[in-house]
Amino acid sequence: MMHPEDEFMCKTPAISDIVILVDGSGSIGLINFRLVKTFLENLVRAFSVEFDKTRIGLAQYSGDPRIEWHLNAHTTKEAVIEAVKNLPYKGGDTMTGLALTFILETSFKPEAGSRPGVPKIGIVITDGTSNDDVIPPARSLREAGIELFAIGVKDADENELKAIASPPEETHVYNVADFSVMSDIVESLTKTVCDRVEQLDKQIKAEDEFMCKTPAISDIVILVDGSWSIGLMNFRLVKTFLENLVRAFSVEFDKTRIGLAQYSGDPRIEWHLNAHTTKEAVIEAVKNLPYKGGDTMTGLALTFILETSFKPEAGSRPGVPKIGIVIIDGMSTDDVIPPARSLREAGIELFAIGVKDADENELKAIASPPEETHVYNVADFSVMSDIVESLTKTVCDRVEQLDKQIKAALGPSRNGPQEAGL
Repeated sequence: MMHPEDEFMCKTPAISDIVILVDGSGSIGLINFRLVKTFLENLVRAFSVEFDKTRIGLAQYSGDPRIEWHLNAHTTKEAVIEAVKNLPYKGGDTMTGLALTFILETSFKPEAGSRPGVPKIGIVITDGTSNDDVIPPARSLREAGIELFAIGVKDADENELKAIASPPEETHVYNVADFSVMSDIVESLTKTVCDRVEQLDKQIKAEDEFMCKTPAISDIVILVDGSWSIGLMNFRLVKTFLENLVRAFSVEFDKTRIGLAQYSGDPRIEWHLNAHTTKEAVIEAVKNLPYKGGDTMTGLALTFILETSFKPEAGSRPGVPKIGIVIIDGMSTDDVIPPARSLREAGIELFAIGVKDADENELKAIASPPEETHVYNVADFSVMSDIVESLTKTVCDRVEQLDKQIKAALGPSRNGPQEAGL
């Protein structure tokens, strides 16, 4: 018997709505139904059940399905386990198709506690072949974004389990010879469900991410502090932040271009504006970005991108909004005010991102006005992701506004973008 300290615990911060559909037909019998309940208890124990974390609902079916409790009925793990212990045995025929339709129409609804933007999991436990068709209702559940796991016991039909479950069947179909060995699959099942919740959560968040949809194009140069004070682990978090930043823009040769320079004691170009012509290529370059190390000479680095990055030979285009995003984690050992002023006077809009030990006044001295939208200061590298949406929205809005200003300055008599400053 597994000791509690050896049990798998799903530790993902991702939350989920899990509905368990239990076969309570006459073929199971009361003794085996008690083993099903023990299995359910062990399954529930693996998750953090709370109102704002994982929610677990349960329906039992035979000839006709019924709700035992909805997703919003119990707000603690102990309450769900107690409900499992008190679960009565139903008895009757096996109408799995009807039951699958029932949970789609009844359990996965807002009034039952199902939440928008949260991974949805359905776990179906059955012991025999259904008396009705499972294929259309299972497809409807999957098309509604519900990930299905099929657990077959004893006389369950393997093909029917595969027809119910989401792909791949290797991780979503479980078939055991007897109720007495259901406990053998608990860990594998809970680990797979946990992993899928984490993956689905990322997919949902990616779909919800802000995308800059302005038709205005821009040249964006990111200047990244790679000094020793950051450290390799935190630099990885910076790279994750950069990936999320890049994802918000339409990166193409004739749309948004993104270049990057890294600095410490001496700055260096990692790639120019004209180096990568797809979003995927820029993200790949971010993933392969090496950590530099060294002192913090932000002033020198600002001068460097003005003289090196925002040039035609580096891919900078005339008549196109220019954005500079500076990421820094500490106070510069040289003066930032004159080089930042030079960049702004050259028509480059500057955003300053400070992390951990960054100096607030220095960030304000670098950034373009107003500081309320152009200065960001976060307490730690681990929370950089919290500012991605706000930053990308502001950059997007400013690109659109700058594009209008540039076009207005060129006047209606000009046929195309001309050199204006840079």
